[in-house]
Amino acid sequence: MKICIVTGGSGGHIYPAITFADYEKTNRHEDVVFIGNDHKMESWIVPDAGYPFYAIHNQGLQGSKVDKLKAVFSQFGAYRAAKKHLKTLNPDVVMAFGGYVSAPVSFAATKLKIPLIVHEQNAFPGKANKMVAEKAQAIITCYPEAFKDRKNVHYLGNPRASLIHETIDSSEELKRLNLDVSKPIVLMVMGSQGSTSMNKKFMEFAKNFNSDSYQAIITTGPLNIDAFLAEVGEIHPNLRVTGFVDQRALLPKLSLIVCRSGASTIAEIQSFGLPSLMIPSPHVANNHQYYNAKSLFDVDACDMLVEADIEGTVLDDRIQSLLNNPKHLKVLGENAHKLATPDAVSNIADLVAEVVAHAT
Repeated sequence: MKICIVTGGSGGHIYPAITFADYEKTNRHEDVVFIGNDHKMESWIVPDAGYPFYAIHNQGLQGSKVDKLKAVFSQFGAYRAAKKHLKTLNPDVVMAFGGYVSAPVSFAATKLKIPLIVHEQNAFPGKANKMVAEKAQAIITCYPEAFKDRKNVHYLGNPRASLIHETIDSSEELKRLNLDVSKPIVLMVMGSQGSTSMNKKFMEFAKNFNSDSYQAIITTGPLNIDAFLAEVGEIHPNLRVTGFVDQRALLPKLSLIVCRSGASTIAEIQSFGLPSLMIPSPHVANNHQYYNAKSLFDVDACDMLVEADIEGTVLDDRIQSLLNNPKHLKVLGENAHKLATPDAVSNIADLVAEVVAHAT
């Protein structure tokens, strides 16, 4: 079976797709190829992961009226390029993991009568997936409320949730950050590139940090570390400031994670039953991170702060309050774990095989 995956734009779309691809390639020996934008992060992340990558070019419907008009016209070229790639590749199925690049490829697959499966990582579906959902033979969701009005929906979860099955060696990262596992560890991370707006708030946190009861790690993003350290000056012995962090390596060792509420991060948190304080990014399309976090917050599976409300010692006070209440922390972790889908990737693979078999 040949599987063509289309995805792009952000790690929240790309990394679940690669995790799924890895499973299909390694465990089921399937042939997997990718289509994505030629100017977005998928254009280097996917080839680096070892997969054939076929590029098209289109733009999202964002920005000024002129930008949006250009984006509309770019869809026609993207559709033609996608159709050409699909004719050459002749896949048995197209898997759309989101990002605006998914739309022209999904429409091209439908035109060529290639089965289409949509994977939606967020509680509030993205525009591209909403556009193509009615064309799909199956829709896979990570939240019960996503696409709840449709009949062909399968609540199977995020492939990243299957990380729990992997063997994780934390030793190198613990050593690099000089962490003491006998003392609580709090990781503060706003995505792999960091967040300019949250780094300003983290600076205040770092300047005021004076705790001997726990260790905190602030991840600034690799491009922001020098400016951050220059602004903060001397830091407390229990505080670590780093440009990047191997989040996967640290997950089993954390007492609390302070993070954005992107789909992949949430899947990992649920799998490990990790207590979290989520700060949804206000800068993403459709405010989907807020809905992701709210879905967990409403069932006491995470704590949540709105970024605009973080002033003065609000963040420090909330973290300390959580750490001072281990019973509540335990409940947050246990409730998060109840939402986990650790077999997501294998269940998705089963569904893909079923859709393909039904189409032949």
